[in-house]
Amino acid sequence: MTTSAEHLLAGPWGLPGNLDAELARALEQEDYGTALALLRDALPPEPPPRLLVLLAFVRFQDANEVMVTELMPACREALALLHRAAEAGLPLEAVAPLREEVERVLAEETVRELSAERMTPERAEAAPLEEVLEAAGRLRATHPARAAELFLLAARRDDPERAPIHRADAGIALHRAGRAAEARPLLEAALALDWRAPALWQDSVHVDWAATLLLEQAHAARDEQAFEAYWAQALAQGRQLRRPFPANWLNQERLLSLLISRGDGARAASVASRIEASRHYLPRALAAQVAEARTLARRQSGPQA
Repeated sequence: MTTSAEHLLAGPWGLPGNLDAELARALEQEDYGTALALLRDALPPEPPPRLLVLLAFVRFQDANEVMVTELMPACREALALLHRAAEAGLPLEAVAPLREEVERVLAEETVRELSAERMTPERAEAAPLEEVLEAAGRLRATHPARAAELFLLAARRDDPERAPIHRADAGIALHRAGRAAEARPLLEAALALDWRAPALWQDSVHVDWAATLLLEQAHAARDEQAFEAYWAQALAQGRQLRRPFPANWLNQERLLSLLISRGDGARAASVASRIEASRHYLPRALAAQVAEARTLARRQSGPQA
């Protein structure tokens, strides 16, 4: 961003309550996920153009630095927000570097997406391993069954110490493809693995995903014995990794919804506490779920008090 653009987007922004201070803290710390959630909550129905530009900036930065799987939709959303700002009268020359950077990244991502689309299991046999993994990661959202094939192929080709990561990814992709029976043994193996090994530690978030998806499968199958076993195993893994389960933000939200729907107040309140401990700001909808979990837990514990 240029100096003029930084001045354009500088506070105060006129957000309600103490949200200006919260937003300033998030931006100062480059916590773009929090800034994004806060802006989406607080944006008025007819936002001033500079807030649209700020929202475009934090949406792009959050995807570019953290939520990389969201990069293409984030670029498209950012460009649409900049277009709205221009329609509202903002001279886009002030933020031309941002628009050009978003357009550049979108063009690069489009090329990579098209390359991933061409990666079939047959082509993958002869392709460099890093290209196979790149394609598999990109296809996971749009073609999860093919992504699973590529991950399993990568597991056969990579160093045996790294193979469990790819098999876990294959299980996650198969779950997304609706092939729960095929996904289950891969996810169970990931949940049982000791992720403290040096070759695995950096990717140990896979155990969080494996546990969450297995819990969803057990709930869907009404298999309470499996649900209890998976939950206990996930908590034990969290203790072993010194990363209390659930650690991943997306999994925290999935499990909170699942536990509330099950009427499991104690576990829902526990996940609510994990959510509050891991974030500076709760989006309005998530804060309502956290409150619902606490109410459910109090209601269920009341007769024993």
